[in-house]
Amino acid sequence: MSSFIALSGLNAAQADLTATSNNIANVNTGGFRASRTEFSDLFTRSPYAASRTAMGSGVRVQNVRQSFSQGAVSQTADTLDLAIQGQGFFTVSDAVQNGNMSYTRAGAFGVDQNGYIVNAGGGFLQGFPTNMDGSIRDQTDIGRIRVPSTYGEATQTTIVDLQVNLQFGSEGHGNQAAVPSALAFDPTDDTTYASTAPINVMDDEGNPVNAAVYFVRTADPTLAAPTTSYEVRMVIDGETMTASPASITFDDEGNPSAPFSTMNFSGTNWNMALNLDDTEMSNQSFSVESSAHNGDRPRGLSGLEIGDDGLLWASYAGDRAIALGQLAIGNFSNLQGLKSLGDASYAATNASGDVVYGAAGSDGLGNIESGALELSNVSLTSELVDLITAQRNYQASAKALETSSSMAQTIMNIRA
Repeated sequence: MSSFIALSGLNAAQADLTATSNNIANVNTGGFRASRTEFSDLFTRSPYAASRTAMGSGVRVQNVRQSFSQGAVSQTADTLDLAIQGQGFFTVSDAVQNGNMSYTRAGAFGVDQNGYIVNAGGGFLQGFPTNMDGSIRDQTDIGRIRVPSTYGEATQTTIVDLQVNLQFGSEGHGNQAAVPSALAFDPTDDTTYASTAPINVMDDEGNPVNAAVYFVRTADPTLAAPTTSYEVRMVIDGETMTASPASITFDDEGNPSAPFSTMNFSGTNWNMALNLDDTEMSNQSFSVESSAHNGDRPRGLSGLEIGDDGLLWASYAGDRAIALGQLAIGNFSNLQGLKSLGDASYAATNASGDVVYGAAGSDGLGNIESGALELSNVSLTSELVDLITAQRNYQASAKALETSSSMAQTIMNIRA
């Protein structure tokens, strides 16, 4: 009987050594939770035996309990390195089978080739869908969080607002050979126009296209008619557009003789409205004062920020930030009932109870710290002391087994 008791002590000490060694091995594993081995004694006796003389039957491993205490937090330079200060777990969907959820305190996340936030194993970080202003759209549903590299739709330019300053006198002719010109307008021949202003134009895919507005002087001021007139031309991607109306006139003080109306240009692939409001003439040389258009293209990601409530904000090319989602933090009524999956991750079980999701900082859940990682909660000093204790217990149990074996051998020798 004593041999079996000593053997149970060896097994218990071995289990203690295994748990302690595992803690030490994972001292640098982010989000790892330390565990300890709990034992209970074995006691069996006959109902007819005297209780005051009954002895135990050894020891057994009753439970391997994990510590879910807060680990130390280390600062990093990556926005997607996340730590939870307080209760709760990050929710991660399996990389292979979407919807197979696991829960972890390891917050080293990144972005995959499709823009989804993932961990090192390819699991997708889960969050609540939000409106652009950050309000949660549906707190009963969680899903993958995606960070698009661009935002917005491509829009073809249809309106150009241009303000230029045209010059009085013969200096305002530029290289134009004659006024009015004796040659047909040719954008490649600068003797057929007085001035040109490049403009920004985008096609329906948001790509910039070569375009310019040309001013052909058609009349110089005289005593009888002290006005200066221009014909306005527009060329887009090498095509000279047709327009109506396409002329402007200035008085002797450089002001428009009549308010400019919008010029509508058309071509094979374009219909463009040109506004020349505030264009004037002066003694200064030709210059473009301002140029704007209504075309647009998707804007690139310029910044990502995660608040302590787990709300993700993204900025695109300097525009105001928009919300992409809010982290879904999970918690359980019985943490000891969670099933360890490795990779510092856990799965829900009947013993743990159903997961309860919430936003960070609410309902007793911890806050999110961006640019930080929670380290293992293993205390290396304590584990080394436990290792010495487990080794001593193993040696003592081995000695007890040796003594029991020696006693049995002595008895066998007596019989012999």
